[in-house]
Amino acid sequence: MNKVKTFSFAVAAALLIGSAAPASIVRLGSVADFEPYNYLDDEGVLQCFEAELATLMCQRANLECDWALAPWEDMVMALGENEFEVIMTGMQITVERLETIDFTEEYFPADPRAIMVMTGGLYPDSAAVVGAQVETLQTNYITNQGWPLMTYSAPENAVQALINNEVTAIVGDQAYLEEIIAANPGVFAFVATGGVIGGGIGMGIRKSDSDLKSALNFAIADLKADGTLDALIGPWFNGRDPNYRGQIAQ
Repeated sequence: MNKVKTFSFAVAAALLIGSAAPASIVRLGSVADFEPYNYLDDEGVLQCFEAELATLMCQRANLECDWALAPWEDMVMALGENEFEVIMTGMQITVERLETIDFTEEYFPADPRAIMVMTGGLYPDSAAVVGAQVETLQTNYITNQGWPLMTYSAPENAVQALINNEVTAIVGDQAYLEEIIAANPGVFAFVATGGVIGGGIGMGIRKSDSDLKSALNFAIADLKADGTLDALIGPWFNGRDPNYRGQIAQ
């Protein structure tokens, strides 16, 4: 498969005092275009929430990690073809996906879905064409509402379709659409927010990689228990606090 691009972000466990050398390099698959979860800056460096979390997680799991970039619709296939070992790109844990791949424990709670229109637009009626990114829970939601569906390979393509009047509204992760609205004052608006569809966000791994799953789950639990994960989520998601530290303490 030629669509996957790799680059290193050099998380060296040797930076941890007293730690052993990392056992292997783990490649993390990302779309790198889904703020505030992930994006590439002008210098080609992955930024945002998942970039910061991956650095901390790989340190605590004693892993050396690289990033591998692939389109969203190719993520699960690329994982199965050994293009990388982990999917880490805002992917929700669902029953359907668990039939094909395994997941770690969640590192982000289920993100509410939102419906966005151009400013002045209305909530979609039964004849409205509604857009969403392909292979997402939002497409099922749109179909269940009875709205005609248009799908797009990337969320920014759905936004462009809304601008071009190809769709009446789009459905997407609320955190992502909030970034779009904030960057374009007066252009877009929400007509519905807060509805949760699907489970939390975790890292997708092959079902055969049980040792890797255990190492990643250990790191996630450790980051939750000491409050590091809560503190990391807040700045990227408008002060949101899932209180993972409190759940671990109970």
